Parts: sequence; C-alpha cells; structure tokens
Amino acid sequence: MRILVIVNPAAGGGKTLRLLPSVKRWLSESIHDFLFTIPESPDEMRSEIVRVSAQGFDAVLLLGGDGTVHDALPAILSVNIPFGYLPGGRGNDFARNTGFTTNLRKSCLIPSHPSFHQLDLPIINQTPFISTAYVGFDAEVSRLANDGKGCFDGKLGYTICVMRALRNFKPFEIEMTIDGRRFRERVMLITVANGAYYGGGMKIAPQAIMDDGVLDICIVKEISKLELLRQFPKVFNGTHATHPKIIMASGKKIKITSGESREIFSDGEYVGVLPVECTIGSQSLQVLFPFEEKEKK
Repeated sequence: MRILVIVNPAAGGGKTLRLLPSVKRWLSESIHDFLFTIPESPDEMRSEIVRVSAQGFDAVLLLGGDGTVHDALPAILSVNIPFGYLPGGRGNDFARNTGFTTNLRKSCLIPSHPSFHQLDLPIINQTPFISTAYVGFDAEVSRLANDGKGCFDGKLGYTICVMRALRNFKPFEIEMTIDGRRFRERVMLITVANGAYYGGGMKIAPQAIMDDGVLDICIVKEISKLELLRQFPKVFNGTHATHPKIIMASGKKIKITSGESREIFSDGEYVGVLPVECTIGSQSLQVLFPFEEKEKK
C-alpha cells in the first residue's frame, strides 16, 4: 500500500515533531510505502489528502490528536479515502473510542494486509465530527485548554482547566429535542457522544459505541459547583451516570436551543454557537486498524 503520513506539528504541544524520527523508524519495519508531510495549516492538510488521493494513494495516517482527525474529516469524506491514526495528541480519545491502542509504537505496526472497519460519522450543524460534541461547562473547559490555560497533557491538564472554568460558570436554560421528544431544563452541560471518551480519558457516555448507528447524550442538570466537583472524579470510570441529576439518553437527531449564546465544541475544537443540530446515520468512515484486535473499553 501507498500511505500518506500527515504530521500535525501543533498536536500535543509540538511533541509530534519530536516523535517523528521514531515513527519513521517504526513504520519502516512494514512493507508499505510511506510519504511524510508536515502541513502548516488544516487547509494545507486537507489539500494534501485530496492531492494524494488523486495520485492513487491507498490510505492516510494521521499523526496527531483528536483535533487532527476532526480537521482532516472534510477532505477524507470528499475523496472517500481510508485513514488510520497514530496517537500524538494530548488526549488521544479517538484511540480509546475505537479500541485502538494508545501506544504509539504499537500503532505503527501496520500489517501487510491491514483490516478496515466502518465507523459512524455524526454531523453537527453541517460539520462532521468523530467522537463528541458538547455545550456548557465542558465547552468552557475546552476553550481554556485550547488557549493554553491547562499546562499539562491528559487528565491533569483537563482537571486544571475544570477548576479554572468553574470560577465564573453559570447554568443555563435549554430546549432540547431528541428524535421528536422535547423538553426544557436548566443544565450545566450537554454532551452528544459517538464514542465513550473525551477530555483525555473521561468516560462521559459509557454506553456509546462508534458503529451502533445512534448518538448517546449526557445531560447534567443544574447542580451546585460543590456537587459538580464531587461528581467530577466519577467521570473517569463512567460511574457519574447514576447520579439523579444526570440524564443519559440516545437518539439519531438531537436539537438544542437556548436564549443564551453558548459556544459549541466537538472533538476539542470550536465549531460555533447555539442553536445546534446533531445527526447520525447518513455517512460512515473507513478506518485502518492497527495490528491488534479492538480492545475492550
């Protein structure tokens, strides 16, 4: 196979460039032909994907984080090319959600006849995303993380941003429709999930599966800041879902409106403000899996 390896130089705070020599060495152990590129922007990355698809390349490998996958999706969809993932970001939740290993060395062991899997592709306000979309408290945490207010990777960095976002956060009223079922509620956050994990290993939607054709929704009703902090550690193993102020639901078409202008993030990236509509079922992705079988989540 001819495979384009896209290196996102901004992912993981720049650590992908430090990892690149090792990645090249590990990939050279397979029989495939690899072409490496380091695009300077998401637009350049998407252009590269379209270009190599026209040249007959068989797949692309994305070395970066969840945001790298998110940014590459429009081009991947436009040319219908399979892609694989080399975890080099801060959170690497796409690896967890698919059952990939988060070990970069193992991810580079591409077999001579790799396996491909079909994954669902959700859409938020006409924009494709891969794992989660959210509004409210967790969106404000993502804003801080993207602005560099969390100084560390993974759980520690996310926890720092949680503490900082909590200072000025206020719950807000929403109207929500899930497959035609409508209700109003004052909430802290709403997460629409195609995969169980976000935020560097937080199991926000324990039942979410990336190929079951539905989206899982976690709705946290208005609670005190102290209670939110008390429940926060439970999100890492998914036991928060039993709290009486948390609603877990599922559906294929979700609409959220509010009288307030609240930011929306998906896969850690800003995608707009309310109102929002999320759907699933009209498109899918072909994903190249590493050598091992899917791990149990």
